[in-house]
Amino acid sequence: MKSQFVLLIIIAFLLGSCTVIAGDTSHWPASLTAVIVIVAFKLWNDRARLLAWPMEFLLAAGVTMIVINLGRLYMLPLPY
Repeated sequence: MKSQFVLLIIIAFLLGSCTVIAGDTSHWPASLTAVIVIVAFKLWNDRARLLAWPMEFLLAAGVTMIVINLGRLYMLPLPY
């Protein structure tokens, strides 16, 4: 139970940070994909014990959020 609460806090922190940096909620398509990947990675990490919980997992979740959002920005057409 405590582990899921910490995961919820991590996801809320990452989504809130993306919203503040973007200035709006235009990042949500990529962020939703990132949240799905992070939750799947958490379930896998609980079994495999690859990363320490929560600090190493927080780093991996942050990198996942950044890479998926940068991939989305790469696919968007330029505004000019």
